[in-house]
Amino acid sequence: MDRQTRHWTLVCILCAASLAACGSATTTSPSRPVSACSLMSKVEAVAIFPTGNYDLQHYPPTNEQSYCVYPGSAAGVSLIANLTWSKSQKTTFEKVHSGSYAMTTGTLPSGQTIPIPHFTKITVDGNIAYWSAHQPLPITGTSTYPSLMSAEKNGYVLSLSATGLSETQNELVMTTMLRKL
Repeated sequence: MDRQTRHWTLVCILCAASLAACGSATTTSPSRPVSACSLMSKVEAVAIFPTGNYDLQHYPPTNEQSYCVYPGSAAGVSLIANLTWSKSQKTTFEKVHSGSYAMTTGTLPSGQTIPIPHFTKITVDGNIAYWSAHQPLPITGTSTYPSLMSAEKNGYVLSLSATGLSETQNELVMTTMLRKL
């Protein structure tokens, strides 16, 4: 497995971990699957951070979730958006924020540990979101660590994992995407 593949694998694992680590309760269940790439066009992304001349890496909705990868044009800049409408993921969010869900670190097949993300509750465009800056992932050969941001709207949980983006840029991405849910 090459370095970039390992990086994306770890980031996807962390995205999944962030789904289990933050969010809010909801009583709304969406009636339709939504593609994560439909929430922010490449033109909208370019207005927030440099994406270069890359196509969005779209992963069609499966297992009640969808991913979209926005590759950056500068080294160490990227964004992965994960959208889920899974009732079990939303229930996990609720348990985490009620304090009734125990968190633990994760372990990769290599034996390296993924730390528990620590989130700060913030407001993004009138929606409650959860922000965690620069999670120290065990990615060999890099000093660029991902930040995480998650929010719930209309029965969907949206999680962002970004490298090389500021909190303000993450908030702009979250705002853009939440407005389409």
